[in-house]
Amino acid sequence: MTNKKSFNPGRNISIFFIFFSLLFFSLGLWQIERGQNKQEVLDLFAEGIKAEPSTLSSQSQKWQRVNAKGTLDGTRQIYIDNVVHRGRVGFKVLTPLKIDDEDGLILVDRGWIEKNANISVLPDISLSQKKIEVSGLLVKPELGFVLSDNLITASWPKTSQTQSLDYIAKEYKEEIYPFILVAEPTYDDALTYMDVIPTNMPAVKHYGYALQWFSMFIVLCGMYLYVGFKRR
Repeated sequence: MTNKKSFNPGRNISIFFIFFSLLFFSLGLWQIERGQNKQEVLDLFAEGIKAEPSTLSSQSQKWQRVNAKGTLDGTRQIYIDNVVHRGRVGFKVLTPLKIDDEDGLILVDRGWIEKNANISVLPDISLSQKKIEVSGLLVKPELGFVLSDNLITASWPKTSQTQSLDYIAKEYKEEIYPFILVAEPTYDDALTYMDVIPTNMPAVKHYGYALQWFSMFIVLCGMYLYVGFKRR
């Protein structure tokens, strides 16, 4: 007669298996979903930067190239603090542009400038009010990591620990477009241009994480079967 092995992993081991197998499998699915979302962002970004710029309007969307005409206001600029470019710490400079024939503003990211040796003194990037036409890409930064509870200083020009428009827009009385216009480095008052990075992690990395979670799920299933059939 042959001995038939019965499957009896035990109650505690079964509870352990159910909990962690569901966890690992769910995390794998979550990483796949995040990867798909990141790929959608990358596709929209790639499409936007290749397109010809259109005129800025209320219908303009994130990752769209646009042209804007108006007057730069050099008296109400905001320095985005602690921006690192090629290993050096500095600021991104946001300058409000009063749109022609409109009441609203759009903030123009003029680029990056290095901090002074005396960090208590802001770099001088003053400019007179002047009419310009500027082309660039529309972005909408998130709050991100901040180093202080006091995100924005009180007096102009202001320094800010965040690029989030939810906070920055409160510093202006006028209506603000819900995007920042990252100026292309071809206009006269451009500072050092920084490439726009649409996402902090590529889609393929999320798929790699998903593979790790599914691998752990498979290993756990194998261990559960092994223990269940071996247990007496």
